[in-house]
Amino acid sequence: MARSVQKDDSYLSKVLKHIPSEIVLAYVTVEGILKSTYHNDKATLETALWYVSLALVIITPLWLYRVEKVHRVSQLLLSTLSVVFWMFAIGGPFQYLPWYRPALGSIALPFYTLLTPIITGRTS
Repeated sequence: MARSVQKDDSYLSKVLKHIPSEIVLAYVTVEGILKSTYHNDKATLETALWYVSLALVIITPLWLYRVEKVHRVSQLLLSTLSVVFWMFAIGGPFQYLPWYRPALGSIALPFYTLLTPIITGRTS
């Protein structure tokens, strides 16, 4: 029996392992609220998503350092970069850039997950 492999899911799950679940929850919740509130105002929605994304990227290393007690700089950087790649993969505010295509996120994820252990020397 042939085994079905969903690479995008495994790559996305690898990236998500580096992101605090609170950051993911905050983004998904706020994005949902903003989309339902500003569904008729694309410019405001886009601006708000960029601000929310930037804020969460800044909060990520602070959260990890203060709340999760992560003190390795490499882990703080990796997790912060993972937030950016995750947002890029799901569209996030990047979806409003004229050059963005959803396939780009699917292409970026495997390269990111391959390069991460090469850079850090760790696989998880």
